[in-house]
Amino acid sequence: MTNVTDWLMIAITAVYVIATIFICRANIKSAEASKEQLEEMRKQYAEDNRPILDVEFLYERKTWYIVRFVNRGKYTAQHTMINLTQEFIDSLPEETFRNQLEKLKGKECLIGAGQHYDIFIGSNKLRGNPNMKPVEGTVTYQANGQKYSDDIFVDFENYMTFFSTATEQDDLLKAIKDNTSEIKNVGNELKHMNNKEKYRWKTGDPEVRRSVDGSEKD
Repeated sequence: MTNVTDWLMIAITAVYVIATIFICRANIKSAEASKEQLEEMRKQYAEDNRPILDVEFLYERKTWYIVRFVNRGKYTAQHTMINLTQEFIDSLPEETFRNQLEKLKGKECLIGAGQHYDIFIGSNKLRGNPNMKPVEGTVTYQANGQKYSDDIFVDFENYMTFFSTATEQDDLLKAIKDNTSEIKNVGNELKHMNNKEKYRWKTGDPEVRRSVDGSEKD
């Protein structure tokens, strides 16, 4: 009877140990899964709460070619440095823009969330330039103690057609000019009417005198 009891206790103990081992392994796997999930959430949070710089190309007022860096993230891009290759800079046909890009080297700027920074790279002389090299380089920036670096590469030969765009400032300037022209026309019309009334007064037009005196004199 004792032997049976002993073997039964051994079997129960073995089952308990095996179950404990499986429970521990399950807990370890659950902890690892939670850790991975937490790390993924941390990465997603960091990705959602950072500056994100995109590159756009504009052709404004049918005159200027612009490389625009737009911050589509939620934080300000600090210590932003735009580094374009010397090969691209040297391929620009206009010295004024080459000099401006040379001065840009080593300079920093801030690009707030939803804001942008424009680099003018040429006028209409840029169009059809056979020596034009791709826009190439890097843009580096910082936020919340993290450093970011994005590559820039656009080949104009494979880029879609540029269309001219009107900025909000252009629209405002046009509206001001239209209003100014309308006011000027009204002013000219009032001046013409005033001169006409003065002429009628000088020539003794009775209609004018009645309007001034309030009644017709005998």
